[in-house]
Amino acid sequence: MTPASLQLPFSFAFASEARFGSFCGEVANAPLLHHLQQTSQAAGQFTWLWGDAGCGKTHLLQAFCHANPEAIFLPLQKLLAYEPASLGSLLHSSLLVLDDVELLAGKREWEEQLFMLCQHLLVSGGRLLCAAQSPPAQLPFVLADLQSRLQLALVYEVHELSDAGKATVLTERAKQRGIELREEVVSFILARNQRNLHDLMAVLDQLDRQALAEQRKITIPFIKACLGW
Repeated sequence: MTPASLQLPFSFAFASEARFGSFCGEVANAPLLHHLQQTSQAAGQFTWLWGDAGCGKTHLLQAFCHANPEAIFLPLQKLLAYEPASLGSLLHSSLLVLDDVELLAGKREWEEQLFMLCQHLLVSGGRLLCAAQSPPAQLPFVLADLQSRLQLALVYEVHELSDAGKATVLTERAKQRGIELREEVVSFILARNQRNLHDLMAVLDQLDRQALAEQRKITIPFIKACLGW
């Protein structure tokens, strides 16, 4: 579908497995999880999640959407293919979920549309859930009024899993597939791959497919041959 032919409201697919129950995170994320899972939240409430890429922000946004079917999920990395007015077309919405908000910083027309949405949600009692790699006060917005509005949000840092936690998740996810990953194999993967869970699961997918095709166990020599490490 081309940008010109897109019919509103927008509808972007998200992962069916992205649920609160499958979120793997540090204990420090407990207040955030409690907040997102509250069945009733204050009208006009803004919530802002921030953290490094791969820490689980998108998972939490999508889990929230699963729990709140009325939410409209907008991954801004994809939405930027359209016109800034696409944001303004969502004034009928009462619950918006925006991912990668940092991508709008410095783009004045997009910022103006986002500011208009924020004003609408505040007046109408709607809610906004955002995620970015930094808190709103640290993003280089050109509209001071937008930055001021976004700083009204409840701000939560999404704490990334420790390496030990990632090793446990990788081992358990492999076990769910019927794969036994020895401790030295897990350590080898963590030492050579990007350590965020998204990339680790992608590597596990690749190794699983190749091991199944070749009818081999996942060992360090197999990983070297498969991934060129």
